[in-house]
Parts: sequence; structure tokens; C-alpha cells
Amino acid sequence: MEEDPYFVRVTTAELSRLAEALNVVDEHAELNHRYRKLIHDSRQQLDAEEVRLTQARGMAKKLMVLVRAAGQGFRDDLGAAERASLDAGLSQADELVYGT
Repeated sequence: MEEDPYFVRVTTAELSRLAEALNVVDEHAELNHRYRKLIHDSRQQLDAEEVRLTQARGMAKKLMVLVRAAGQGFRDDLGAAERASLDAGLSQADELVYGT
């Protein structure tokens, strides 16, 4: 039987790719205050040493929403380093949400 994800803990150090991608979105995307609040809330959670797996999955979903909200050309306007960070964060988000 699989362990309940609500009780599984993840160190925030393991979420560094997700955190860096959030930074890229924050620095380069034109977002309204509601989307910026998603970034702010995620950063507050990332300040802890660890979070529940369900919280990590929530942050991953927020990143996916933020990238969509940034628009279709957002990724294309980034430099190579920022694009790589964004892609790494989205890859980690996929792993957390979909288990891929």
C-alpha cells in the first residue's frame, strides 16, 4: 500500500529546480497581482526546511499555471540560462504532479 501523500515530507532543498523556475517567472513574466500572489505564497512555503508532498505538488501546479499565464511567447523571450532553469523546474513539476 502506498503511503498517504499528506504525511510524506519533502525537503525544500529537493525543490530547488521548482524554486528557480518560480524565480524566472517572477523576474521575466508580466503577471497581475493575483498571479504574483501565487509566487509569494510558494516562496513562503519554500522558506521552511520541509513541506508536505501535497504542498510540493501544489507549488508545482502553481508553476504550470504561471507559465501558461505568462503567455505563449514567454519561453522564447528568455535567455538560454533562464530557459534551462524554467525547463528544469517544469520537469520537476511534472514529476511531482504526474509522477513521470
